[in-house]
Amino acid sequence: MTDGTYISVGNRLKRLVDIGDDTFAEVTSLPIVMPVAWVPATPFNARVYPDVEIQVIGTPTTPYVFQDSFDGVAYNDCTLWDRTGIPLTTITTVGRFRLPGGCYLRARQGAGSTFMIRAGS
Repeated sequence: MTDGTYISVGNRLKRLVDIGDDTFAEVTSLPIVMPVAWVPATPFNARVYPDVEIQVIGTPTTPYVFQDSFDGVAYNDCTLWDRTGIPLTTITTVGRFRLPGGCYLRARQGAGSTFMIRAGS
């Protein structure tokens, strides 16, 4: 049998992949979140996404500090990374940055910028 693809509930693409010896594995591809406007004080559910990227538009008047949470209730400050992979604890400039995935995300402080967020790959 050759590899096959089909659509499942919720517009998720599922695929059967031949892994040899007449054995198949079902692979699910999650829909990506295309860049959308985001108010960073509002929690973003990125629990199913390993890859989260934000774009800061307009120089912040107050540095942004981001937090993550497994349950969406208890938040802790988190590290984010710039485009070159340098870890940061705050955002003070315009640009694109990576946040950790697999959790809820929000900013506990910051002002003066507009944000776009993208999740998935």
